[in-house]
Amino acid sequence: MSCGQCFECDNCIVYCPQAAVKKVPKAQATTGRYVYTDYDRCIGCHICMDVCPSGYIKMGLEV
Repeated sequence: MSCGQCFECDNCIVYCPQAAVKKVPKAQATTGRYVYTDYDRCIGCHICMDVCPSGYIKMGLEV
């Protein structure tokens, strides 16, 4: 997930029922890259995509 549109609202982190979306450590963060997905925890529910106000998150074949 990295298109440069993320502005750190944290909706994806807050609403993920599996705690699969996490913050990128500050030392590794770059402009537009503030979160990452732990795909071992992700169940593909699309909640993160639905709550993202900037359209930053794309799922599956939409990428």
